[in-house]
Amino acid sequence: MLALTLGMAAFIVLHLVPGTALRDRLSGAMGEPLYKGVFTLLSAAALVLVVWGKGQASYHSVWVPPVWTRHLAPLLMLASCYLMVTYLLGGKLKGLTPNPMLWSVVIWALAHLLANGDLASLVLFGGFIGYSLLAIWRSRSLRRNDYSGRHELLVAVVALALYVAFLLAHPYLFGVAVMGR
Repeated sequence: MLALTLGMAAFIVLHLVPGTALRDRLSGAMGEPLYKGVFTLLSAAALVLVVWGKGQASYHSVWVPPVWTRHLAPLLMLASCYLMVTYLLGGKLKGLTPNPMLWSVVIWALAHLLANGDLASLVLFGGFIGYSLLAIWRSRSLRRNDYSGRHELLVAVVALALYVAFLLAHPYLFGVAVMGR
């Protein structure tokens, strides 16, 4: 549990630096390429610690998820996939929010938090919800207008393909079958 908590804390703190004077000072002192390289390596190390820590964490029940959350979580994941693909490929929703990727993370984490009632899941998914909402709040004035909406069908098809791929791969990647539970 300690590794998971330290990894989440490191990831969140690292991702609060961009957009601050500290980032500008670090980038100025190190040079932009070195700053980006160090940021990427530290972020990857924090994520490795998070994944390893979640895998090592013992199960401590905080609540028993109601049965309905097993049905709501996959629906939320479809919305999360759509927002992530919108962020990557563009689309109408990209113009309505500063960052559809962060909303995708909020919905992804909420879906998993609803379906898992253990302490490690609370730290992991709650941490991502908290960070993403804070990042959305920090970027609220950066409304995007760089969308055309010309390829919404492509966005929907790619999002659906991503969703199906996650459904099929989930038992192999995470040891939990989403369908047929």
